[in-house]
Amino acid sequence: MNKRKNSDAKPVIGYLCSFFPDKLIKKIGFETVSFSEVMINDPIGEDILPINICSYIRCSQKMIDAAEIDGLVLTNCCNGMQRLYDYIKVMKPEMFCHILELPREFSWNDYEFYAKHVEMLVDSMCEHFSVKRPQDFYTWMEDEDSPDTIEKGSIYVLGSAVSPKMREKIVEFTEGYPVQMNLCNTRSNGDAILREYYQFLKSANEGELLWKSKPSLLEPCARMGHFSQWFETFIVENSSRLAGLVYISSQYCDSFLFHYPSVQKECAIHGIPVIGLEESYRTNGFGQISTRIEAFIESLNFNNRSRRITQSNSENSPANRANAFTQKMRLTKAFISRQPLTAIQKVVDNQFEMFTKAVWDNPEKVVWTNMVMTAEPFYAAGLLPINMELVAGWLATLGLSKDYISKSEGRGFSSTLCSYHKATLGLIEDGGLPHPQGAAVSSHLCDGGVGVVKYFSQRYGADTLILNTPFYNSDTNSKYMVNEYTRLFKWIEDYTGRPIESNKLTEALSMSNQAREYWIKAFELRKGRPLFPGHLSLRNLFGATFLFGSSLGVEVAKAYYEQLLELGRQDDVPDKKKKRLLWIHFAPLYNNSIMEYLEKELNCWIVADITGYIYWKEYDLNKPMESLASRALSHFYLGSAEERKRIYQRLIEEYEIDGMIHFMHNGCRAIPGSSWQIRELANDLGIPYLELSGDCIDPRGFSEAQMKLRMEAFQETLGRV
Repeated sequence: MNKRKNSDAKPVIGYLCSFFPDKLIKKIGFETVSFSEVMINDPIGEDILPINICSYIRCSQKMIDAAEIDGLVLTNCCNGMQRLYDYIKVMKPEMFCHILELPREFSWNDYEFYAKHVEMLVDSMCEHFSVKRPQDFYTWMEDEDSPDTIEKGSIYVLGSAVSPKMREKIVEFTEGYPVQMNLCNTRSNGDAILREYYQFLKSANEGELLWKSKPSLLEPCARMGHFSQWFETFIVENSSRLAGLVYISSQYCDSFLFHYPSVQKECAIHGIPVIGLEESYRTNGFGQISTRIEAFIESLNFNNRSRRITQSNSENSPANRANAFTQKMRLTKAFISRQPLTAIQKVVDNQFEMFTKAVWDNPEKVVWTNMVMTAEPFYAAGLLPINMELVAGWLATLGLSKDYISKSEGRGFSSTLCSYHKATLGLIEDGGLPHPQGAAVSSHLCDGGVGVVKYFSQRYGADTLILNTPFYNSDTNSKYMVNEYTRLFKWIEDYTGRPIESNKLTEALSMSNQAREYWIKAFELRKGRPLFPGHLSLRNLFGATFLFGSSLGVEVAKAYYEQLLELGRQDDVPDKKKKRLLWIHFAPLYNNSIMEYLEKELNCWIVADITGYIYWKEYDLNKPMESLASRALSHFYLGSAEERKRIYQRLIEEYEIDGMIHFMHNGCRAIPGSSWQIRELANDLGIPYLELSGDCIDPRGFSEAQMKLRMEAFQETLGRV
């Protein structure tokens, strides 16, 4: 890392995101460098982060060594940024690096949360660099001018961070048209939020009441909750002045890519030509994109502005039950009793009833969620939570995922987005499940789940909520998270039309504690000799922890523990030939034979996997909100990378692991993004480690023979240890 040559010079702080308060930090006494304005030919350094992480993030990781900066401020805007933070904290501990928590909604609570974290950032920077902290550094803020009126016949460029070279190309190929860019490079969201918040705070002690009286001048990025509403208003107000719209995103940027079908639809309604582009954020290789831009510009000359397109959604009806998904689900009924574990039988039977009957009989009780959302509040309210990843898993298992993924991509969803979400969206669009009426997800660990919920709102008018989960587990963030759960409970009560009874919540949390206890005891038993093929837990018991909070969840966890206990009594002689594996992430769900081959033929048994790992503490029934908040903030892919490393090391030691397999699911950013750290741990401990690239849901491009070869080579390595 390059250090300042002159100790009297201002410290130089690099940043990547428009939510960094650039003007404020400069006023305090720092110099700043926006990485989105820097383009280095052939950046030095090794590619540490995997290929499916946002290309802007990966390029920034390589630019850090070349940039003459004294510190770096990142934001909690996406999984890619979180993984870059991990890399810097572990690989460059001498460097000042801070991650800034962000708001998600245009609300007093969220902006106050952001302002507090900016003050924490300033305190941390001033202490680290021995810079005097101003007593009042908000006096510089003045009213911001209203955005410039868009010139008639303009091309509007909307997107994430775009490389300087790409912006040059856009201007070059749109010659003759006025161009206005609204990109992460051009926004000043951080300063704009502080300006608005502190003007309200300064105006009166009742800033929250004044909040609703003045519209925000903020032009939000796609991660913000009100991006879609802003865009719809923008198009309505400016449709007569726009010649076309260029929607551009860094490759693998989930926040922007999930919005493209809705942007495309809104532009079509108002007759505005639109083109979607993905940039691999580099200094060369613009030929294909340049050709597409040229063709788009040529088409503008023939555009018929009177064209209007409207779309209507087919109504959910009993006839839709006779679709390929529900028909194939019914076939699973005959195989339930053949499942080797009673717990699996109970889980599969529940999912059979849910997808063939319950969701159709009472669609108003269904709430769509994601895998990290706490389900207990929904059970307490008498709702039926459906995990979107679970649906995709069934589609892959039933051999249907490829077709539904293709349907989603045909609607404009990028090939780089997670196949779990594309498969589920394709199924719903095809009428395989009722259109969502309500959806609530947590923002952590999976940017894609947030994108799906936003699409539900735009496409189907679903009532939605995003629980904004901070990155750090701190007192300030715990209080904020309690407010987020208060907001969730209010949303649930509005959705159901009745209050959540406190005794029902206590009951749900209590049952969750019971299930958790049985589950942990079952995992303790797996520390002994392999009792059953571990891929069955990875594949068939994924949905079990999502039942925690219901009586069925207790039944499943108890049955799991008791059956493993019985299996352990049948034979006290351990099988020394079986190699013990820790499996990280999920597995190819469309091909079960590959996992059977690993365990039965190669004798490499999965004795532990992170999909069922219990990372949260027992709920305190006297503090329900605080307990739920604590669980959300305690996920081991949030916060300290070193703590995550210690968790994996403990699992390796306690389960006497011989080797690790990390499945690098194409669409995931959060878990594969930390593969370098797991690889480093394996090297430190002298344990064989295998990364398997592929996709859990999408069978296209899968080669069973190739994966078997890699597994065989790995097994040979295990034999030499």
